[in-house]
Amino acid sequence: MLVSPPRDRAVRLFLVGMFVDALGNGLYVPLTLLFIQRVTGLPMPVVGLGMTLAATVALAANPVAGVLIDRFGTRTVLVGTYVVRALGFALYPLVDGFGPLVAVAAVIAAADRAYYPAASSHVAVLARGEGRDRLYAMQATARNVAFGLGGLLSAAAVSLAGQTGFALIAGLNAVSFATAAACLLLPRRTENPRGTGALEPGKPRERGGYRRVLADRPFMGLVTAEGAFTLTHLLLPVGMPLYVVPVLGASPALLGLLYTVNTLLVAAGQLPVRRWQRRARRTHAMALAGAVFVLACGLYAATALLPAGPPRIGGLLAAILVFTLAELLHTAPAATLAAGTAPPALRGRYLAVHQMTWSVGQVVAPVAFSALAGAAPPLMWAAPAALLAVACAGLPRLSLRLPAEAVAAPVAAGSGRAHGPAA
Repeated sequence: MLVSPPRDRAVRLFLVGMFVDALGNGLYVPLTLLFIQRVTGLPMPVVGLGMTLAATVALAANPVAGVLIDRFGTRTVLVGTYVVRALGFALYPLVDGFGPLVAVAAVIAAADRAYYPAASSHVAVLARGEGRDRLYAMQATARNVAFGLGGLLSAAAVSLAGQTGFALIAGLNAVSFATAAACLLLPRRTENPRGTGALEPGKPRERGGYRRVLADRPFMGLVTAEGAFTLTHLLLPVGMPLYVVPVLGASPALLGLLYTVNTLLVAAGQLPVRRWQRRARRTHAMALAGAVFVLACGLYAATALLPAGPPRIGGLLAAILVFTLAELLHTAPAATLAAGTAPPALRGRYLAVHQMTWSVGQVVAPVAFSALAGAAPPLMWAAPAALLAVACAGLPRLSLRLPAEAVAAPVAAGSGRAHGPAA
């Protein structure tokens, strides 16, 4: 039986904050390098080098965030990431050199990296069982809708206000982060201020830090599998531009259409797909998502065999539809499985390690996909698909070693209902 996440003020304000945060990101992300170049006035090569250095420095933020989450609690760290990013974007118009650029960009990037384990941990604080699956799906829906709207507003700001539009985007992004922080500060506390370990009375505090996480072989197996999923997810923003325009000879405008289709369907499909998955074991749901991803990669590679023009465009649209379905099938089960596997006292560290797949993937994917596309374009689709096939083959066995309550939503005896709020 479907169970909604806790309908309290904290959850509603959390979702509002997610929406406002994503709206601000949607203003900025589609124009990242151009935005920074126009706001700072620095040459584009300097901006590119500065952003690369900043992203590399920010890799350390994930493990640090895990420690802070377990020590101070999810909401405290999440608010901190919002405040830091609000200050960072407010400072961008004052940047006038390479050193200040790297400093400001690194601080923002570090807060970005810390945000993901903090947000994922906060969902785990607010809900359990099927309610947690639903809240993860609602979060993804809110973020995708807001990100799409932010992209439209960004284009309007630049088109109507020119150079002033870029400064406006910086200011609006700072305001969006400040508003999201305020949303989290309004409700009464829903977690112990000393960290996530005190959330479940009667359970002893776990010790061992990251050594305990790395020694958890079933969880690290899950992280390894998630790494293959992450690389496949990154095919859309990183790999597809390397393939659609230079290899297939399609118009760059087609990329915008494909991204729009993906964003709209992800926003619309999260909750229906989650309802369809609610009786499935989460490891098996991930394996099914992997199989659909492999099919999507095959369709993308096969579009090169189609005649140019409408047949090839139709092939790409079919591939993006299948790829989007795979994303929808993977998102909620993967997030809930990771959160459910983690002991409450070390949840921050566990989810920080889980989120490192994205931090590392975003560094590796551009280099790896560029090299594969340059050697033989089909390899760019075949290599991630092969890794994913191996990972998915091991997921059913892994389900026997992970906590049973993480693999399938626990059901109260005689009620048919999954556990509700965690706080």
